[in-house]
Amino acid sequence: MTPTDDARPEGTALPDGTPKRSRAKLLRTGLMVVALVLCVVFLIPRADDIVTAVGQQSALSIVGALLLGFAGIYATFLSWRELMKGAGHRLPWAASQRVFFLSQIGKYIPGSIWPIVAQADLGRAHKVPPTRSVAVGLLTLLISCGAGICMAAATLPFVTPDALADYWFVLILVPIVLLPLYPPILRSLMRLASKVARRDLADLSLRGRNTVAAWLWAAVAWVLFGGQIAVLLTPLKTLSPSTVLLSIGAYALAWLVGFLVFFLPAGLGGREAVLTALLVVGGAATSGQGVSIALMSRVLLTVGDLVLAGSAILNHRLREGRGAEATTPESLRS
Repeated sequence: MTPTDDARPEGTALPDGTPKRSRAKLLRTGLMVVALVLCVVFLIPRADDIVTAVGQQSALSIVGALLLGFAGIYATFLSWRELMKGAGHRLPWAASQRVFFLSQIGKYIPGSIWPIVAQADLGRAHKVPPTRSVAVGLLTLLISCGAGICMAAATLPFVTPDALADYWFVLILVPIVLLPLYPPILRSLMRLASKVARRDLADLSLRGRNTVAAWLWAAVAWVLFGGQIAVLLTPLKTLSPSTVLLSIGAYALAWLVGFLVFFLPAGLGGREAVLTALLVVGGAATSGQGVSIALMSRVLLTVGDLVLAGSAILNHRLREGRGAEATTPESLRS
């Protein structure tokens, strides 16, 4: 410790803002702990149901569903990264994975905004302005919802003869969610969001190819998530093309309903109820089987979120360790 350091009053920020960074890290860690606790709170009361759900599956279906869940989450990450690139921030792969996958743990806190709040906080370390992170996060949600509605509209009406009468509203939503992707309308919406949030979110200018690529990755994610449901159905019945279409559309519509139930962590309950109802109406499962599949999907996707977030943290720590070792003088190494 130097005399200057010793003389500095306790609690005074160092030139590099170390105490401020420490407080931000402490808050970030606290929110992460809250999210993890809520994950456990969700899982523990349903332990018996989870055991029953696992017992109805084969090892192959569980592994296949888990891999499809990982792939779906990663496709969502690629959609977000495409928008971040379009916004002018080409983050390295490791950095972008850390920002995105850690932020996804925030969705287990009630309220739909926490992943975006986390992205704004984590992005600071990579010189991404918080307002830019918020704008990209909101646009990612918009594109994901738009792609999900399009998937539901392209699949559900053709699953059962009377499905069009039941899900006609999905078709109406398609142009509503696609119009905001038109650049002039998008800019108008961002200006409106800026006024509501009292933050400048309107400076986001994306190329059409980035928006299209993000939409395509989001569509791929919905297909993969729906594929997970189809794989979980395999121990119960022989799959057919209509069952696969039902799985894709049902999951997309169920997720959208869960997203609207913003006061529940990650749409807990709402998504499962809608997914179960759609599987039953489509003739893919009984009520009990539908509940089991919806719960199994939730558990596997939660595992996917936690594993990917943990991998991003571990990768970050390993890189920090290698960086510290590289900057340590040879005389101090043991």
